Amino acid sequence: MVLTGVAVVVITLAAVFAFDVHRAWLKFTVEDSIHGVFFPVVRALDEYEHDHGAPATNLAQLVTKYVSQIPSSALVDSVQYTLLSDGKAWQLSLHSTALDPPRLYCCRSSNKYTAEEKRVLLRYHSVWVVLRD
Repeated sequence: MVLTGVAVVVITLAAVFAFDVHRAWLKFTVEDSIHGVFFPVVRALDEYEHDHGAPATNLAQLVTKYVSQIPSSALVDSVQYTLLSDGKAWQLSLHSTALDPPRLYCCRSSNKYTAEEKRVLLRYHSVWVVLRD
């Protein structure tokens, strides 16, 4: 079977389109899975702060009353929880190499980010700010 020039162009465009759709779908499913696993921790941090008038000093303080356990995911390489310098705000950071480029999913109770952080901002996903890691 001999393909004409038009057929080759159509097949090439279809392949490029299919690749882009696959890549977008992969990004969505990875980010949606990460959100689904770790959003309960964000909610627990908010509830803890509401109940105690101050943020938790570590994630272990959330276990049993707010979450049954701190979750993990094969899509997340590391989880970090820190109190910010003023001690009145917290940050939950999830480092992931599941997508290229590697990403840092960051949820900060203050929702304030520096100019440098905004420079490497890839996108927003629900409660997460997605930064280039």
